[in-house]
Amino acid sequence: MAFDGRANIIEIDDEDRVVAFDLYRRKKISGTKLGPILGMSDLSTPFKVALELAGIYPGDKSNKYIEAGNVLEPVIREYVRKNAGSLRAGLDVPDGTEIIIEEPVEKEKCGYDHFHDNKLFGGLVDGYVAYGGRRRAILEIKTSHDRQKWLDGDGNVSVIPPTYMMQAGLYAELSGVDRIVFAVGFLEDADYDRPNLWTPTPENTALVTVGRPDMSGPMAEAERWYREYIDAGETPAWTDRDAELVKWLKSYDPDAKRNVKPKGKGKRF
Repeated sequence: MAFDGRANIIEIDDEDRVVAFDLYRRKKISGTKLGPILGMSDLSTPFKVALELAGIYPGDKSNKYIEAGNVLEPVIREYVRKNAGSLRAGLDVPDGTEIIIEEPVEKEKCGYDHFHDNKLFGGLVDGYVAYGGRRRAILEIKTSHDRQKWLDGDGNVSVIPPTYMMQAGLYAELSGVDRIVFAVGFLEDADYDRPNLWTPTPENTALVTVGRPDMSGPMAEAERWYREYIDAGETPAWTDRDAELVKWLKSYDPDAKRNVKPKGKGKRF
C-alpha cells in the first residue's frame, strides 16, 4: 500500500484551525504554489499549499481541465514555434535573427524540477524563447475557458491573471531572463471532453509578451511564510474554503495501535 501522508499528522486543532505535522521531506515552492501562498488564487489556499509542501496532501486528482492542459501543451508550443515571428517586436529581436522555441527538459529526466540550484524555489517551465545564442524569455502555456479575465478595456488579450504572473515571474527570475511569453489557448466547454480535436488558430489562441515583474518582494514574503509554517511544522489556519480538505484529513484512520481518541482542542494521531 502506498504511503499516506496523513500518517505524519500530529494533531488537527479545531480551536485554532491548524494542523501540526512531522516533516518527512521538505518540498520546494513551485510557481503554481507561489500565487496561492500570497493569497492570489481562486483555486487553492495557503492551508492547502502547506499540506502539499509537507507531503500530507498529494494534490488534486486529475480532471478534464488538467488533462486538456497536458494534452494541448505540446500542441500550443508547436503553434508558438510556427508563429515565432510574431514575437519579434515584443522581444526586440533584430530582423533576420532566428527565434528558437526551446523544449523543456522532460520532467521525468530532471526529477520534476528545472531549478536544482535553488534550495527553496523550483518548478517546471513550459519552454524558453531564445535568439542570438541564449535564452531571452520564459514560455508559459495556458488553457482557459474564461477569455474575459484575460481582456483589457479595449477587448484585447493582454491582462495576465496575478497567480499566472507570479508563476511565470518566478521561473523568469530563476532562469535569469527578463521577458515572459504567455501562449493562451481558449477552449469551449466541449473542447475539454475531446481536447485532441482542438486546433490552435489566431482566433482561439493569443501570444502575449510581458516584462518580468519585480519578484524580490513576493519571493521574500513566500520565504517568510515557508519558515513560519513549513519549517515550524504547522499549517496556517484553514478557512471555510478548506472544508472538504479538512474533512478528508479527519477521515484518516491509523491502525489501532497508533489511534488515540481526541483530547482537548482537537484530534491527535
